[in-house]
Amino acid sequence: MTQMLLTHDPRTGTAVARHACTDATQIDQICQRARQAFFQHWRTLPAVRRSEALLSVARHLREQLEAFAAAEAADTGKSLATARGEVAGAAGLWEYAAALARVEHTETLGSATGSGLALTLREPMGVVGLIVPWNYPLITTAERMPFALAAGCCVILKPSELAVGSLALLVAHLQQNPLFPADVVQVVYGVGKEAGQALTRHPAVDMIAFVGSTATGRAIETAAASCGKRVTAELGGNNQVLVYPDADLAAAADGVIAGALRNGGQACIAGTHVLVDPAVADEFVSQLQQALQRRFPACSGDAVPEGLQPMITLAHKQRIQSLVQAGLAQGGVALPGSRLDGPGHFLGPVLIDHVAPDSALREQELFGPVITICRVAASQFNAIVADNQYGLAVYVWTAASSTALQAVRQLRVGRIWVNADPEFWLPELPVGGFADSGVGREGGIRALDTYSLPKAAIIY
Repeated sequence: MTQMLLTHDPRTGTAVARHACTDATQIDQICQRARQAFFQHWRTLPAVRRSEALLSVARHLREQLEAFAAAEAADTGKSLATARGEVAGAAGLWEYAAALARVEHTETLGSATGSGLALTLREPMGVVGLIVPWNYPLITTAERMPFALAAGCCVILKPSELAVGSLALLVAHLQQNPLFPADVVQVVYGVGKEAGQALTRHPAVDMIAFVGSTATGRAIETAAASCGKRVTAELGGNNQVLVYPDADLAAAADGVIAGALRNGGQACIAGTHVLVDPAVADEFVSQLQQALQRRFPACSGDAVPEGLQPMITLAHKQRIQSLVQAGLAQGGVALPGSRLDGPGHFLGPVLIDHVAPDSALREQELFGPVITICRVAASQFNAIVADNQYGLAVYVWTAASSTALQAVRQLRVGRIWVNADPEFWLPELPVGGFADSGVGREGGIRALDTYSLPKAAIIY
């Protein structure tokens, strides 16, 4: 009997859609077909035609923006306005990948060989298994799939079992689009331990691109290594916000609220843990509370604050509540306006002041609408960040360009924002992390290198 996935709208708890799980036999067939499509069609397709195909997807996303946004909002609980912005952002990534697809990747050496010619070419990796999370389905897919396709790879997508709708629409378009040969893009549905593991270990899959938790990512890296596969993995983040004494405190407070609470805090790049110098801590906390009230004016009432996103599941909400209670028991102080509970899947926002640098609460990737505030001398900021097992993102608030530049040079994290919140990023810049935040890089001007290998030849 075929197993079914049932997705729910976390805003209401109502069922959204049913999708049939892909069984082991079907996954094997999908992988074999992808390999045939790679060797027989996509690998040798001229780059200009791959570029045209990718541009057609970008156009479709823009033309069908409302349908994609509605599906994304229903699965994740985002507002339609937020989902629309993410669909537009995904379209921009497909457009950028289309441009990169036309860039020449061959290098030649003539003088070194005398009468011969030495060549270095890029060979596509082959079949890529792409495993993406529930919090940003379209964006995390768009940061990877079009670049793999641009490099000449075929892709098998495995969405999270919690958020399928927008990606089902995307794959349906790709499979009906005449610019894409059959089986160049396919999809498998199911829970990670079954569908994801089968994809990772299948011999016809050459590479895995994963976005998700550190624990799952490490398991995938181990399994893939045993099969000789390349892996890129963007994993968890436990991101620090550094507020220096010379910072514009009002701007910093607005940036912290926006960056930490966007998507209900359910983002690997959320700036959850604030380090603020004691000299300005009281004023900053006051500004932070004012910024919270401006963004979520209903925080002090019983109603759900307008614009706040629900937690994806009740179990996830309960996990965050447990971590918050443990942090309060260790001496943290919940600031006025914090909401430790809410109806249904809703929770927060929660501001916790006077959190010790070594508090267990600061060691966790909270993945929810919680902001911790640690009062510590600015001279200790970089050392505290360096001691963090994660290395995904850091936010720096300072008026001194020398302080900002020092942070950019010294901190081993994948992304750094200076005097800005994470709403702004560029397709031309790579994404990824250090240490427990992942391996490899996606996107940026060298994005196609992720999905290809150099191949050398000497011709006489």
